Amino acid sequence: MSRLGSLGSLGSQGSPDPEEQRRSITTGTYLAIGVVVVVVACALVAVAVRLFGGDDAAESRGPVEIVPSHPSAAPAAPDSADDATQGLGAPTVDRLGRRVDLPKWAGGWALPQNQIEHGPYSPAAPVTAPAGVSWQKVNDGAIVPFSTSDGPIAVDGLTAVGFAHSPQGAALAAWQIAMRLGASNNEVARKIYDRQVVMSDSQRRELYSQLDSEGPYHRGASDAVLSHQSKADAFRVREYADDMAVIEYASVAQKADDGTDQWLTSRLIASWVDGDWKLTFPEQLGDPTGTSTSLSGWTTW
Repeated sequence: MSRLGSLGSLGSQGSPDPEEQRRSITTGTYLAIGVVVVVVACALVAVAVRLFGGDDAAESRGPVEIVPSHPSAAPAAPDSADDATQGLGAPTVDRLGRRVDLPKWAGGWALPQNQIEHGPYSPAAPVTAPAGVSWQKVNDGAIVPFSTSDGPIAVDGLTAVGFAHSPQGAALAAWQIAMRLGASNNEVARKIYDRQVVMSDSQRRELYSQLDSEGPYHRGASDAVLSHQSKADAFRVREYADDMAVIEYASVAQKADDGTDQWLTSRLIASWVDGDWKLTFPEQLGDPTGTSTSLSGWTTW
């Protein structure tokens, strides 16, 4: 089974039926060690990541010191001082016609940071949005958010690193990591798993065994599947502590039969480890997807 769930049947307007998509996710994508599902825009992409699954808490940002470098894996590593790999090129749009920036380096372009005070976290109220959010298409088609307040502070190869020690930083990091995993071949994905994913030893052994059996250039997401991506509409932080965050994301879905707006939702977990947020595979398998007919109580990007 690949890292991606099936796309599902497309509706009359080019969108899969949300209920059919959810059924395909919950019945067709669980591996031996389980699955974490990221639903991207209108339930068009289910990125099924293979799984079933400190001391600096007083600091508002972890001590992440990164010198950007590029891996030997494809795409070929450019000269980091080469203007051709710096900044952003001409933008494009997602499938809903919303702006998406195209970085000159495939891993993305980190934005200048100006840290802001968001205020204390309260589960009774939506968190404030990170500032200066823009979306870039990276790795091999993942559409991910960059902010000017909560990171990432750098792109190291095909990974984004250096997220603020805040609910907003956790939300940015979990989406970035999960989406990059879904859009990467196994060689690149393994580097991300090594560096940015927390899982049990048994999960890692089984996952890496599967990656090895598939080969380094296998990619679960086809170009057709990735072409259906769009930006996530909103997020909400369900739980937050200095060492862990539980975040839900909402992506616009096809309207219900009665014309009601609806969104597909997905849930991810992030852990603060070694001065940065990392995606975490839960040991208990559960369906992390759902639906919502309102964004009340959510934070829009």
